[in-house]
This record gives sequence, structure tokens and C-alpha cells, in this order.
Amino acid sequence: MTGAILNFAKIRDDREKCRRLLLVFDSLTPKAQNGFFSYMRRQRDAILMADTFLELCERSGDDAAVEQQQRALAAKLSAFFPDRVKLESSLAQLAGLRDNDVYAGLRQTMDVRSDIKTVRKCQKSALKRLASLAPNLLDTTAPLWKCAGLTTINRVLVPYLIENASASRQGPFHGAAVTLLNYTVEVFPEMLELSKDELFAVEGLQARDASAVEERLKLMVQFAKAVPNAVPRSTDLENRLAALVRSGTVAQAKRAAFVVTQMSGAADLCAALTGDVVDCLDDAKLERRAPAFAALSRFALHAPAAYATYAERISQFLVQMALTDAEAEANMDAGDAEWEAREQLSDMGLARVYAVKILAHWLAGMERSSVTREIVQMVMGTLRQLVRGSGFGRSAVTQHCVLVAASSMLKIAGRGHLERAVGVADVQSLALVVQDATFEVRSSFLLDKLVPALASRRVHARFIPLVFLAAHEVEPGVLDHVRHAVEQRLSQFRPTPGSPSLVESSLPRLLHILAHHPDWDDAEPLRTLELFAHYVDFYISCVCSAQNVSLLFCLAAKVKSARSKVQGGQQTQRLYVLSELAQFLLREKSKAANWPVNVYPGELQLPDDLFEMVDGTDQMRESYLDPEFVALRSKTSGSGAKRTRTKPKRVAKPSKKSRGKQPQVDSDSDAMDQVSDN
Repeated sequence: MTGAILNFAKIRDDREKCRRLLLVFDSLTPKAQNGFFSYMRRQRDAILMADTFLELCERSGDDAAVEQQQRALAAKLSAFFPDRVKLESSLAQLAGLRDNDVYAGLRQTMDVRSDIKTVRKCQKSALKRLASLAPNLLDTTAPLWKCAGLTTINRVLVPYLIENASASRQGPFHGAAVTLLNYTVEVFPEMLELSKDELFAVEGLQARDASAVEERLKLMVQFAKAVPNAVPRSTDLENRLAALVRSGTVAQAKRAAFVVTQMSGAADLCAALTGDVVDCLDDAKLERRAPAFAALSRFALHAPAAYATYAERISQFLVQMALTDAEAEANMDAGDAEWEAREQLSDMGLARVYAVKILAHWLAGMERSSVTREIVQMVMGTLRQLVRGSGFGRSAVTQHCVLVAASSMLKIAGRGHLERAVGVADVQSLALVVQDATFEVRSSFLLDKLVPALASRRVHARFIPLVFLAAHEVEPGVLDHVRHAVEQRLSQFRPTPGSPSLVESSLPRLLHILAHHPDWDDAEPLRTLELFAHYVDFYISCVCSAQNVSLLFCLAAKVKSARSKVQGGQQTQRLYVLSELAQFLLREKSKAANWPVNVYPGELQLPDDLFEMVDGTDQMRESYLDPEFVALRSKTSGSGAKRTRTKPKRVAKPSKKSRGKQPQVDSDSDAMDQVSDN
């Protein structure tokens, strides 16, 4: 595609090059378009490493440290390409040439400021020079220079992409241009920075088509997030954005408010708009309530000083609105309503969803010095009531509120000075959101909020066990996504080199969550063990290997030498059952794979927020695992017969009884005390 199909070399006019790119991209299938996006991300990663490598080559002399960095980068860079060994060797030879003309020319080809003509000119010149010095390197390094050269997506095409995206929806390439711009702002935001005058042109926000204005604002928001402090400021732009906040649609008001908060020196405008929006909460202006709430949610998070003036005035009103579900109260026996997309909710329903967001953003946006115990209690109390709510017959609005409340807890936990506000009981509650009866709620929370937050390390590792609560998910694609995230991202995180990974260390936390799970039924031990064995099996399938089976076995065994800090005897007894269950399943896995289980040589510690060590060895000697389960499991695994799978009530068959069960955990008043004291 980047060569013969686009064939930019024969097209001189940049507008025509853009048209050619859009024509080709628009003809691709959705799968092929995703492949093109993957190519762009791979190109970005290759450029970052190749540019750093060539910069080191320009600086290298006899510095051993620089040479070591070069070798490390060459190894990482070559992993992007099929013939890894040959490319790595060639890059080492390239570094040995010590020719800055070659290095500078190749770096110019991957500079986002270079136009296509400059890229090709520098590429030709640098490779010609390379051919004269080491002709054997031309073929072996060609895949790298072809990938890194910015000849497909280039800064000169961005203004024309913006032009096509701003055209009517009926335009031939409107959709393709919008998609490509979204890709570009995510992968190469610097290119849009070079064309930000076109991006932030007021004319793009004056289209009659409301959806076109929303899409332009969405692109502005993406740019503002990718390139902080780069939003241009002008009187015309401020006036237009202010008008959209005051009178635009929900999407327009929300996005315009965010863009305003990202303008340098716009504090007075933020304060004025926040005051105008608060005035729209008057009952006389109900038709503007949802857009007003949407805009206010952005001011609360990104302009906290402006929002603080009105926070006390409207906070109780927001709490009352967030917790009132008139639709559900009228349909207590009807069961949960069908899921509806957020944009399909009524104006009042949307206002209620955004009321939850405003409260959460108010707390999340606060500086440490502004946080008080009262505010934490008010906000976290509201979120907890939504997440732990035991009501049945939830309306579509309440389903959205539960999702927003759970997601907001993660956002708050990601703020360092507020991390303790989300306590052990809250983590237990979020485990049930992963298993919510509504697929859209549980999948959105798990895949769109929890997994990205963990993969980017925005939240503490204590949330890792939540992903394994998806073990009974009926949609296989969700499990595949979780497994990929664990194996490819989360398992790579280690506190220190050589120490257990964060996923490995999370096994005791997983057992603790399971010990407090509402589906545990002491009256039916066999069924309970069959149900909970699947969680541990899923964890083992994602995490366990020949290298760490001994570590995991020792971690599981160590749980029997402690007791739960959360509540007492009953949960601790369950912990011992789960400890033996995990050991049994790990032993079963090791035997099937022929892995040895040895004594782990290192010192292991259990999480001190969940466990406290106990004296005595009575519990270590006593057996807690039901012999009937052991016999049944051994018989099934030995015969190769297919096991019957017990499913949790919450995911498989949501019922009034299962919705009413809640984790048996204490309140988090101590956690709130700690936060307010910071």
C-alpha cells in the first residue's frame, strides 16, 4: 500500500496525494483499516527507537555506556522485523561507520516536520552515501528505512484531511478523513500541532450539521489531550466555544468545555461559563439540564478552582439526583431494563448520569490541600450506594450510573493523594461490577476502564485480581482480551528486577476477594468449590508457568499462616479452603505439564492491608478442602472426561436473590480518615 498502490512519487500536488490516500483507505475493509492503524503505531514505535539509535550514533566515540545503549536499542528495534538477527548485526555495523551525514539524513526522513518531498530527498541522499560506505547494509536495513520514512501519513496531508473531515457527511471521503485524523492525532499528534491553525479554525465550529461540529470538537479534544498546553487562543474561538457550552448539544457542550479548560490563561472564561452552567440547573431551564451537567462535569475535573465557587451550593442537589431512580421505583418487579446507549437516554436520564460524573470529578480534580473528610464521605458514599446498590429492576439510566460510579472509583484511586479513599470494601464491590448482570456494564468496565488503567499503571496493583473475576464470562472474546492483557502487559510489571511480578503477587489478593464473594455458600460446599475452582483455574491458565509454579504454590500455602483483617472467623476459614484449593489446582497443573514444584527460595510477604500473621500451626496441619471435591476432580481429570461447569448466579442467570447479595465487608471509614488527614 505504501508503495505501488499509493504511488505518491508520481503525484506532485499534495491535495491529490491526500485524495489518493483517502480513496485507497476508504476501499479497505474494517479489518484492513485496523491493520493500517497497527502499521502506523508500529511505525511510530520504530521511529522513536530508530531516531534515538541514530542520535546515539552521532554522539558515539569511545564511550562504553553509549555503545551499550546502542546495542540494547538495536536489539529492541530489530524485534519489529522478520530477520531479527541479520538486522541487529547490520545496525551494529551501521553504528561503526561513524558517518554523521548518513545518520542525520536518515533521521530527517522520520522527522514529523519533514514534508514528503524532503523525506524522499533525504532518504535518497543518505542511502546513496550508505551505499558508498557499506553496500552490504542497503538490503539488510531497507525494511527499517521503508517503515520509518514518513511517506504515507505526512504533515502536508493533514490540512487536506481536516478539509475533507469538515465537509458534509454526504461528502465522498468524510468518514475516511475523520477516521484517519483520529488515527493521526493518536499516533502522530505533532503533525496536527503543525496544522493546529486549520484544526482550531472557527469556521469548523460553525457548520449547520451538529454532528460535524461534534466531530471537529472531538478531534480538538484528542489533540488537547495528546499535546498539553498547545490549544491556541483567540477571541473568536473563545466566543464560539462559549456559545457551544451555553447552547450546544450534550456532546458539543461537554467537548467545548474541555477545550476551554485547556486554553492557557482562560481561567476567567472557565469561571464565567461555570456560573452560567450552574444557572441552567434552575427548574425553569430543564431543557438545558443534560448539556449543562455534561459541561459542568468537565469544569469540575479540569477547572477545579472555577467549580469550587459553586460546589457547596449544588453538591447536595447532585447527590439527591444521582441516587434517585424514579423509573426503577415504578418497575420494582419488572427486572432490569434493556441496555440503551447513552445517547439514547432521556434528557433527565443523561443529567442523572452526569450528576454522578460531576461529583466524582469534583473529588478527583481537587488538590491535596483542598480535600476534606466531608467531601470524601459525600462523594464516595454516593458512588458506593450506586455500586453496591441491592435494588432490583434497574432502569437503563441506573445501569449507566453504576458503570460511571465504578469507573469513577478507578479514576479517584489513580490520584495519588486519594488512593486510600478507595478501600478494601470498594475493591470487593468492584469485583461484582466485573460480574454485573448486564453485559454492557461488566464488559465496558472491564475492557474499557479496568484493563487500560492497569496496563498503563494508573491504578495500584491491588486491582489486578479483579480481571480474573471474569472467569465465568459467557462471551469468549472478553476472556481472550483479558488473557492477552495479562500475558502481554501485566505479567511484565515487577517492583524490582528479579522479584515476583505484580500478577504473581496478586494471588493472595485474589483468594481474599473470593473468600468474601457473595456467591460462597457454606451450605453447599461441593457446588461452591466447583464454582470457585474456575476462578483459580483461569488465573493459573493466564499466569502459571514452569518458571513460577513453585512461587505460586508457596504464595497459596502462605495464606494458611495468616488471617483476614476484614471481618473474622468465617472469611478466614474460607481463606484456608481457598488456599488448599489453589495448592491442589497448581499441583494438578504441574503434574499435567510435568513441571517440578520445589520450595521457593525467596522470602514472601502477604499484603499487610488484607492479612495479619498468626501464631501456631494448628491451621497448617488441619485439612480444609472437601475430600469429595478432591475425589471428583481427580476422577474427572484422570479420565479425561469433560467437566460440568457451575456458573455464578450474577453472570449466568441474574436473579433477585443474587442481585441482593453483597460482599460481607466493613465500611471504609478508616480509609476516609487517612485521606482527610493527608
